[in-house]
Amino acid sequence: MPRPQFHDIDGDGDLDLFVQERSAALIHFENIGSARAARFSWRSDRFQDLDVGEWSRFIDIDQDGDLDLLAEERFSNIRYFRNDGTARRPAFVLAADTLRDVEGQAVFADRQNIPFIVDLDCNGRLDLFLGRVDGTITRFELAHLDPTGVPRFRFVTDRFEGIEIVAQLGTRHGANSMAFADVDADGDLDFFWGDFFEPGVLYIENRGSCAAPALRDEPGHAVTADSLRTSGYNAPVFADLDGDGDLDFAVGVLGGAFNPNRTASSNFLFLERVDGVWHERTRRFLNGIDAGSESAPVLADLDADGDLDLLVSSKIDPVRLNTARILRFENRGTRTAPRFALADTLDLRTVYHQAPALGDLDGDGDLDLLLGTWNQGISYLRNEGSARSARFVLVDSAWVTLTRGSNAMPALGDLDGDGDLDLMVGEASGQLNFYRNTGTRMEPGFELVSDEFDGIDVGRRSAPALADIDGDGDLDLLVGSEEGGIRLFRNNGTLAAARFQADDTFVVPLLPFSAPAFGDVDGDGDLDVVAGGLSGGLVYFRNTGRG
Repeated sequence: MPRPQFHDIDGDGDLDLFVQERSAALIHFENIGSARAARFSWRSDRFQDLDVGEWSRFIDIDQDGDLDLLAEERFSNIRYFRNDGTARRPAFVLAADTLRDVEGQAVFADRQNIPFIVDLDCNGRLDLFLGRVDGTITRFELAHLDPTGVPRFRFVTDRFEGIEIVAQLGTRHGANSMAFADVDADGDLDFFWGDFFEPGVLYIENRGSCAAPALRDEPGHAVTADSLRTSGYNAPVFADLDGDGDLDFAVGVLGGAFNPNRTASSNFLFLERVDGVWHERTRRFLNGIDAGSESAPVLADLDADGDLDLLVSSKIDPVRLNTARILRFENRGTRTAPRFALADTLDLRTVYHQAPALGDLDGDGDLDLLLGTWNQGISYLRNEGSARSARFVLVDSAWVTLTRGSNAMPALGDLDGDGDLDLMVGEASGQLNFYRNTGTRMEPGFELVSDEFDGIDVGRRSAPALADIDGDGDLDLLVGSEEGGIRLFRNNGTLAAARFQADDTFVVPLLPFSAPAFGDVDGDGDLDVVAGGLSGGLVYFRNTGRG
């Protein structure tokens, strides 16, 4: 769930985008457009490899003209990264793992709340605001930089402006996320906050001045053309993304008390300000492939046109909520220049955590489907259509059942060289289940060989893929996991007798709950990887090596 920030991190005059979707990692998108027409391009899933805990805020702490960074130090302290580079070439260095006040006491920030730092009263000293779970806000003010250049803050109050937040459900919970911005262009900063128990963004107008702020009105909702309602825990951020001189409004939806599954994919809202009112333009500001959460892809030519198409599943469909569904993306580009477009949503079964695997199981020349599920094993769906137009029909809802555990993740491949497809299954424990096909190419039948295959254990949530990664003619084994990344086990045996050996030199930085799929996406003759993960999107790594 995104925690967005807009900052000109490279000093080129336009705003770049940072999004935090998971602990300890900032995703960086460079603005390759302009100040008037932003266009964001992904640059990194771990910006400068900075460990930012549960939250971060960019701000020029030391007033040297470049952005520094405050972030969470586990658990609920604040760390300080100083920018020892420049405004154009930032280089962040950990300068303090725990910020302290002028008395030497650690500044404590409830880790579920995202602080804000700004010079509220225009006195040249930054103010640090910390939302508390009891509904109040603590204020500190920057006192000085110590001899090492680390900021020291002076405590001001535990009850900033007498604010005591009671959310919509009548629960006093605190400002889970805050923002100050001069949205009415009167020269002072107004106050916004989101809360776990609040489906909108609340607002208090500053009735004072820049030097003497007054935020004492009863809170109302931020004024939008349409009612701003989400699943709660909204993180507001303000920036002029179209260069027209007023502040536009973005909201990252972290998911609160109002069923966060509803906003598993539509969770980054952008509202443009027109004539003093914000108008919603999109709920998917970064509109790539997003299946909701814990996505699992498979690559295959589903329409027999010579290029790879894509199926993507997830743990729960963010529209229907009572099941998962599979998204089918057709490649409307070419074999060497793919362009995926959503073509269909497959309603195959009413079950959570669907995980697809494709293969010609009945020898009729088209691709059939195995469907892993959360707690009902693996279903078999035969393709009653054709190689050009698949139509999957359920044959057996529990064709393969696991000996233990849940979250079945199937992968098909011929591991014994007999011409039919065998089955490798990952599951919640992190181990692998191997089933040999003791049937035929036309009538498959799977027999369990081992539910602790080769002693392989990747921690939790194993997600196998079978592919000839080194081009030696046999299938290697690659396994994603809850922790992320991917483990490679090279097949040092033969076509008829696989023998897997771990290769720890193979590193691809996949996201948590990684689910890899392999295929020649760019048509250059080698295998690329497309992988799902916790956030529900996909990452793509092009193969630039030789196995």
